[in-house]
Amino acid sequence: LGSMASKAIMEDLKKKVEANPAATKKVKATYEWQLSKDGGEPVKWTMDFKNGVKIEEGPPAKADCVIIMSEEDFVKMMQGAVSSQSLFLKGKMKVKGGLQHAMKLGDVQKLVMRAKL
Repeated sequence: LGSMASKAIMEDLKKKVEANPAATKKVKATYEWQLSKDGGEPVKWTMDFKNGVKIEEGPPAKADCVIIMSEEDFVKMMQGAVSSQSLFLKGKMKVKGGLQHAMKLGDVQKLVMRAKL
């Protein structure tokens, strides 16, 4: 599982969210994902659902919620192999900022899980 896996998931998610804007209408937050591989420097992604939809590589100017985890766990979570709650409770996913924003990501995750990865 390399950075190509998370990139493919983010690109797939962007297409699905753009095709199904109602799924993220209630989210109204900006997220920064920090996905690290083998303990290296994390790759940062922006998910912005405040003004339409923006999913792109790189950190946002200001995030309402920062989610820090390994890329491997991110891929497993988005494929439905492990739950975000389980990762959070085991300390494998850290959330900075509003936890209520992180909880809204379930609807976004469901869009990806419908995809064939």
